[in-house]
Amino acid sequence: SVEVIRRSAEHLSGLIDGLLDISKIEAGRLHVYSNEINIQDFLDQIVDMFRLQAQAKGLEFRHTRAPSLPQYVRTDEKRLRQILVNLLSNAIKFTASGYVSLDVGYRMQIATFSVSDSGSGIPPSDLDHIFEPFVRGEVERSRFTPGLGLGLTITKLLTETLGGDIRVTSTVGEGTVFMVR
Repeated sequence: SVEVIRRSAEHLSGLIDGLLDISKIEAGRLHVYSNEINIQDFLDQIVDMFRLQAQAKGLEFRHTRAPSLPQYVRTDEKRLRQILVNLLSNAIKFTASGYVSLDVGYRMQIATFSVSDSGSGIPPSDLDHIFEPFVRGEVERSRFTPGLGLGLTITKLLTETLGGDIRVTSTVGEGTVFMVR
């Protein structure tokens, strides 16, 4: 049907965009634009968007923000948005009940973004490979979840391109925390 063709085209288009992003990053050709942005407004927009998505799925959306976080920071707004959108979308997608949370810390001019959830967690065998391209975890394979398996690869590469790092901890049956510095 036309719908299947359209979905397949979108899937392929997403795949190509993802691979182009990865190859640009790996070739060092991804331009990082560092502008002064109003981080408070930026975070308000992200929180509003994902609070609605979480509520639509019956999840609680939690958010905390360090009082010390300034009004303006220098960063690549587009890339930071892509990182947070990838992590929060995943958290909502893989959490059946409970909550998804975005916590923003700020110490010694370094911001930390923690995205945590009360989802099913990631088995240790999958955690080791979670940032590799096309890797899809046990849960995804058994329950055909749409996705390309590129989101976390791109998220890690973008984080490193911005001079940061990303870590993940997870407990099966309890949930997962992604921390971006």
